[in-house]
Amino acid sequence: MGPFRSTFALTLLVALGLAASPQGARACGDGEAPTSCGDVGAEASAKWMLKHVVAALAADKPAALAHFTKGEAGFRTADTYVFCVGPDGVMSAHPNPVLQGQNVRDLHDSDGTYFIRTMMETAAPGQVSAIRYLFPKPGSTVALPKTTYYTRAGDQVCGVGIYESDAAAPTDSPGARATHLRDRLDGAMPPALREDWTAFLEALNAEAGAKAAAMEKARAGLQAAQAALAPPTTAPDD
Repeated sequence: MGPFRSTFALTLLVALGLAASPQGARACGDGEAPTSCGDVGAEASAKWMLKHVVAALAADKPAALAHFTKGEAGFRTADTYVFCVGPDGVMSAHPNPVLQGQNVRDLHDSDGTYFIRTMMETAAPGQVSAIRYLFPKPGSTVALPKTTYYTRAGDQVCGVGIYESDAAAPTDSPGARATHLRDRLDGAMPPALREDWTAFLEALNAEAGAKAAAMEKARAGLQAAQAALAPPTTAPDD
């Protein structure tokens, strides 16, 4: 068994209570854990990620903003991502290159909600606030109801949002159980193993992204084949 697999196996044992917990390890229900023992909701996961956002910015702001933009180091899931806005209203971190580096202070949804301006005016250090608005998922143009949890970290206002469709997903689904397990593992992770754990999560995210891209390519190919096989339309006789 290689060193990475050995490390990951030990991590599983520690997190699931099958090995002696090292001093300082965190479990569900502890004050520093991502969720309570019965909480597997998207809201708790978003707030937990936001806490890591604040810590990352305090440690190395340029590196943190780069991680948020690229979705690296555990700062991206299938539908959840981090974004930050600087004091000048410019988007300093966002996975969408169209928004990155743009002044978004007056960005608003179809209902007239100026969500960026509101966040900039109300965000406070050490306090998590919430705002609801309409915004498309990454790669989509369809605006969906979304709740963003945000805070102020230095001169940045950062948010992590969840879409209502994701928050309403059954908590007993395989995806929800996987999220719960991931959060428990993250909360119980000894500092010495955190680097390997982050690498493992990034590998999973990359694999999921590759599968999604392959499915989209196959779907496009099928649509092209259907169009090619469709009977030609004939113009009506004069």
